[in-house]
Formats: sequence, structure tokens, C-alpha cells
Amino acid sequence: MKTKKLTKGIFVVPSLFTLTNLFFGFLSILLTFHGRYRMAALWIVVAALMDGMDGLVARAVKAPSDFGIELDSLSDAVSFGLATSVLLYFWGMKLAGTPAVFFSFLFLTAGVLRLARYNIRTKSLPDRKHYQGLTVPSAAICMASLVIFHPSPLETRELAFGLAVLTVLIALCMVSTFPYRNYMKVRGSHKIDILTVLLLAVTLAGFIFYPRIVLLFFAGLNALSGPVTVLVRTVKKSLKKKTAAKEIPS
Repeated sequence: MKTKKLTKGIFVVPSLFTLTNLFFGFLSILLTFHGRYRMAALWIVVAALMDGMDGLVARAVKAPSDFGIELDSLSDAVSFGLATSVLLYFWGMKLAGTPAVFFSFLFLTAGVLRLARYNIRTKSLPDRKHYQGLTVPSAAICMASLVIFHPSPLETRELAFGLAVLTVLIALCMVSTFPYRNYMKVRGSHKIDILTVLLLAVTLAGFIFYPRIVLLFFAGLNALSGPVTVLVRTVKKSLKKKTAAKEIPS
């Protein structure tokens, strides 16, 4: 009996982190409606941290479940899909007029599609080093970092359409097949060299002294990593083919 109760308790812990993620997403939506855009964006980032924690806890206690996967996806749809779409509309795209509704909804649609695909792939490939497409939390952090960097609402129609174009690109990254590294998959056996420690120290210092700039930089870098990886692989394959063709005697 004690073992069963303990097991139930272990299963509840990851779900508590997931529901906390959902709460922060809900809080972000409320703050957006009140025009507090920076705080709304910050709560999206905090929700993403909670989303990462629930996965780590589930793996640590070896308690992943179908219920947890579904609950996590539903929470992510609200905290990162809906909350980010609402924030983008009121903070920057409102001036674009009627098209703003479409572009902000496009982000939500891409996020939901990405989550649905993730649920299917998780059952067949539960443990992998790369994700297929930009994750919804990463996409949300990328857009939220813009608001944190420049919390004042956009004031021109041109900037609003510029944001709409960026939203389309991020949405395409979510539903793409670009490979994105799974940073949660860390092997304890990996050695950490001096260069890695130095980079971590510099990054930490950057987050402490220049949080807005560093967050925007790394969020953008992560979003670009997928298409850049595909581009590099394509170039390498092309060079290999050319090299092989030259080596074949005529």
C-alpha cells in the first residue's frame, strides 16, 4: 500500500510543474489585456522554465505517462501558443489591421500542429537527441524576448508587418522538419572541458548584467540553428559529391 501511495505521489509531482506552467501562461494573458507587456512576456519565459522542469522531474523519478504527455501539450498550447499569440497581437501587430488577426492566429495554429506531431513522435521515439521542428516553448521564448527587449508597443504599421513576417518565419520553423538539438538530453558521462566552463561563465554573467540582450541573442540563435544545420549539411553533401566526382577517372 505504501509503495502504491508513493508511486501516485511521484506521478503527481511532474503534473504540478505542468499546471504551474499553465497558470503562468494564464497570468501572461491577463497581463497582456492590461497592457503590461514586459511582465506578460516574462511569465511566458518562466512558464517555459516550468515546462522544462516537469520533463526533467518525470525522467528523474521515471514517471513519464500518457496522461503527463497530454497534460503537458494542453498546457503548452495555452502558455506558449495562445499566450504568445495574444501578446504579439496587442503588443505589435494590432496596427496591421485585419491581417494582424490572421498572423497572430498563425502562430497559435503552428504551435498546436507542432504539439500534435510531438505527441505522436514521442510514442515512437521517446528518447532522442534532436527534435523535429522548433519546439513551441522555444518559439514562444523567441517572440517573448522581443517584447522584453522592447516592451513599448510598436508604433508604426511597417514595424507591425515586420513582426508579422517574423511570426510567419517562426511558425514555419515550428512545423518544419529542421533538426533542433534536445538540450534536455544530457549524459552525465560527457566530460566538460575548460572552454565549455568558460562559455557557461560568460553566458551566466551576460544573463546577470545584460539579461534582455542575452535572452534575445540565444533565443534567436536557437531559432536559426535548425535551418543553418540543414544548410551546412546540404553544403557538405554537395562538396562530398563534387570531390567523389573528381576522384572517378574519366
